[in-house]
Amino acid sequence: MIKEQFQKNKSGWIKSFIEGFSQDENGEALPWMTYPAIEFLQKNLTKNHEVFEFGCGASTLFFAKRVKKIVSLETEKRWFEIIKEKLQEKNTELNLMQNGLTNSAYENFAKNCQQKFDFIIIDSLKRFECATNSIHALKPGGTIILDDSERKNYRKIFDFFAERNFNKQDFFGIAPGQLRLKNTTFFTQKN
Repeated sequence: MIKEQFQKNKSGWIKSFIEGFSQDENGEALPWMTYPAIEFLQKNLTKNHEVFEFGCGASTLFFAKRVKKIVSLETEKRWFEIIKEKLQEKNTELNLMQNGLTNSAYENFAKNCQQKFDFIIIDSLKRFECATNSIHALKPGGTIILDDSERKNYRKIFDFFAERNFNKQDFFGIAPGQLRLKNTTFFTQKN
């Protein structure tokens, strides 16, 4: 399975590794999620979807081309500026909160946006708090995407969603330019 993922995405994986920016073989931005998760998103995202993400990056550029709207919250000013410069789509709202680790507004940001989202991506600080607070910002049937979900310290996130009867779908594999196996998990709210 892993060998097939690498062979299928080899040139994009190498380009991502060398340049330090997640992309496909044509230089198009990809989320730093596993290739199976990326393929799922490429097939299932529509221009009607609205997305929130904790942590902007190549994923912001990827989603901006495929969805109606993306709201992103970043804590690193340098990364925020890089994405802001690369961003061409007008459907993106970038937010910077440099004190996110100590500011409780960070983990409540999606909930306090006064709108609901189809997808909420958690790939940044305070993942448990972001996950538990973000369910209030999901549209019915919405999905929370937890990247790097193979980490043992995220088990409580899995328990939280299991207790709330969310469906879980794991996408195990490699990610663009990364030298380790990882998992990206989708937790989808049952209607």
